[in-house]
Amino acid sequence: MNNLILNNEILNNVITKIEFQKKNKRRVNIFMDDEYAFACDAELVYIHNITKGRVMDKESLENIVNEDNYIKGKTCALHFLERSHKSTKQVVDKLAMKEYDEKTIDRVIRFLNDYDFIDDKKFVDMFINEKINSAGKNKIKFDLLKKLIPKELVQEGLSTITNEQQLEVALKLGQKKNDTLSKSERDVNKIHKKLSDYLLRSGYDYDIIKQVLNEINKNNIDEESFEDVPTVDTSEQDFQNMYELASKRYNILIKSETNRAKLYKKLGDYLLRRGFKWENIKKALKELINSVENGYDEDINYESRW
Repeated sequence: MNNLILNNEILNNVITKIEFQKKNKRRVNIFMDDEYAFACDAELVYIHNITKGRVMDKESLENIVNEDNYIKGKTCALHFLERSHKSTKQVVDKLAMKEYDEKTIDRVIRFLNDYDFIDDKKFVDMFINEKINSAGKNKIKFDLLKKLIPKELVQEGLSTITNEQQLEVALKLGQKKNDTLSKSERDVNKIHKKLSDYLLRSGYDYDIIKQVLNEINKNNIDEESFEDVPTVDTSEQDFQNMYELASKRYNILIKSETNRAKLYKKLGDYLLRRGFKWENIKKALKELINSVENGYDEDINYESRW
């Protein structure tokens, strides 16, 4: 910042010239005894009755310095707060970085508090309300501490978030992410890992993540938990499990999908995502199709359809 430049030898000299700065018409340069003495806000010329021919003592000059620093510090802080809400500590650090002195910073902060430009408790409440639908408590806590909010205020705010709130949001985020991952990844274990990592980065703890994964996989396999999904399908029991799973899924899909080719494709993709082998899927679908569609051609080329 541009502090007032004072010549220590100028203690009782006469003001000989007052001129507006060329690049900033809100500030003026003051000359004493025909030499540049200091610059200040133009408003202070009127507040302190700074006129040509006036004799200025040291105390008067210091008052001008303090008042000018305060006006500039207040303006700096308000501009800083225009972009987004900030914590008290963020504003203090911003002013300190601009090299304002401690007295000026304290005065600016009092002004901001008096007129509710800053309020750390309100800031925490507002931040949580804004982020609760996209992040878990851990990420919200990290972001608040990064903004230099006092830890006790952060903890107080986080205590208002219930597990039910977190689980509801995490389930929505998890289901959306799962749908996206399933379009390009068919290994259910890899989907499980990527989904876990995503929710962890979003700020949810392991208990919440476990509940979300169980719920998503329960929906995917019609009330069967994630741990019950077969990953090895070489045995007769595995094949029977896959056939029953395909039958359940078929009964769900047939309610909304009437196009036979699309129906079979969705069934095949669904079973591939569950971790079954392609050869066994074709065999299961042939048996399923023959049992539910009279006269279906067993020699249909599945791979050409899909």
